[in-house]
Amino acid sequence: MILAAIAECDAMGRDGFLDTYGYGRARGYLLVHGDRRYDSKAIAGVAHRGVDGRPLRPDEFSGGRESVARQLVRLGFEVDAPGLSLGEHTIESLVLKIGSLRTDTSRSAGRPRRHQPLTLLWALGRAAQAEPRLEAWARTSAEISSLIEKFGHADDQPNPEFPVLRLYHDELWDLDASDIPPRASTSSAQRWMNSHAPTGGLRPWVHTIVSRHPDVRAQIVLRLLEKYFQDADHDELLIAVGLSGTSDAEVPLNQGSPAPRRRQSTTMRMIRDSALAQQIKDLHGHHCQICGVRLRLPNGSYAEGAHIRPIGQPHNGPDEPGNILCLCPNDHVLFDRGALTLTDDLQVFDEVIGQITGDLRLAPQHTISVTHVAYHRETARQVTRPASPSELRL
Repeated sequence: MILAAIAECDAMGRDGFLDTYGYGRARGYLLVHGDRRYDSKAIAGVAHRGVDGRPLRPDEFSGGRESVARQLVRLGFEVDAPGLSLGEHTIESLVLKIGSLRTDTSRSAGRPRRHQPLTLLWALGRAAQAEPRLEAWARTSAEISSLIEKFGHADDQPNPEFPVLRLYHDELWDLDASDIPPRASTSSAQRWMNSHAPTGGLRPWVHTIVSRHPDVRAQIVLRLLEKYFQDADHDELLIAVGLSGTSDAEVPLNQGSPAPRRRQSTTMRMIRDSALAQQIKDLHGHHCQICGVRLRLPNGSYAEGAHIRPIGQPHNGPDEPGNILCLCPNDHVLFDRGALTLTDDLQVFDEVIGQITGDLRLAPQHTISVTHVAYHRETARQVTRPASPSELRL
């Protein structure tokens, strides 16, 4: 719904869109999408058409932080607050930069070196713990060196100077110094960093995004882990950088009862790309791609983003559009459990009755990966046979 309103605004132009629906230009909060910004209240009001068939008039609801901005952020979109303009920087540009780090290759492992990924994970952990954006070089150097020694490849030297300067020149890192050298060799980087000892940390726009959007931060962490740390202990690494924690406080079930005590623990779990899943659902108008059902709730429509190839181990599917379906909760369960699969020409196959039941509903901007479809189908058909009646007897 939001994406449909954005597309309509792009087609009509900002002034035409606002005039058509009677909205004025936003004075504060702007919805960020791609490299453009939109009047948040107008977009939200027009998008409401997908809920009850008509757009809202400007006088029917209020804009601002506590209404429109909060709802858009909850849906996974980025909203610029008054007095905080990120300029050309967006969530998408940050994810793109993280995904295109230029790293050397470890001779011993034949894989990308881990200096930059570990430096970023360290900074993301600080953001998650609400620590200051900038830190003295002595502490930065010591902590990142320790991470490289523990989680780097065998030939990864514990030298954080070079990755910090690389991240600076890639516009991800901030250094409190005025004569920062150009891209340099490891030895010259070490000499300059150790002689100047600059305070540093994530750039303000990067820190703003990863602090305000835990889902984006988790998405970045997941991508770093999958690309650079395939053979590392992810739980141990997350704990080391401050992105995971446990609480072993023992809590009684109820006071004065002989019932056993329970151990309660919490830990960080990788969060899916909620903004991407929301975009997929918007493209399909929250209609299930299998049965066509659209669930209506008091506060809008409901559907679920279903990964064709699961993103968890051992499947390690990607969190990308071609691997996501918009499904109702019932078909999501049936699809995940292998009761429903897809043919290579995207027809729905019922594995229980052994026949095709219809075509998968498609959208022009959403291309499904046949590779992931085939993986899901083959995995579903490898399930064990049902137990015989004798095996079910108690």
